[in-house]
Amino acid sequence: MISTNELTDNELLKRIENCTLSPSFLTHEVLLRLSYILIKKYGIDEAINKTAEIKENYFINALNSNKFNRTLTRAYTEILYYFMQNSPKNASFEKILRDFPRLRYNFKNLVKTHYGYDILKEHRKEEPSGMKPILFTF
Repeated sequence: MISTNELTDNELLKRIENCTLSPSFLTHEVLLRLSYILIKKYGIDEAINKTAEIKENYFINALNSNKFNRTLTRAYTEILYYFMQNSPKNASFEKILRDFPRLRYNFKNLVKTHYGYDILKEHRKEEPSGMKPILFTF
């Protein structure tokens, strides 16, 4: 299989949606890119819901797992959106990752800052209400 970097956004989205992307390719960056694609395509509000639907389906059908975390999925989308808003208009996914390396290398702390608790440790199932202001510094 070719790497996910060689897939267009539409090809990657389709492979995740129909569960044909190999689980070995479902990385942190691929999950961020999924959020990026959906934000660009639908806007933030619909992207939050679509990302959750697509990832939950993938977890159940491709990974045969019930470990899907809706709160973490929402965090991926909201946090990426925040950094997209602080990037030049129409910045590519790769440019955003280059400009904000914390997305790639320190995401766990971004999530903890965003929600104020460690959702990865607590694996909460309830979804936080509304989008809160994000208190990141650049």
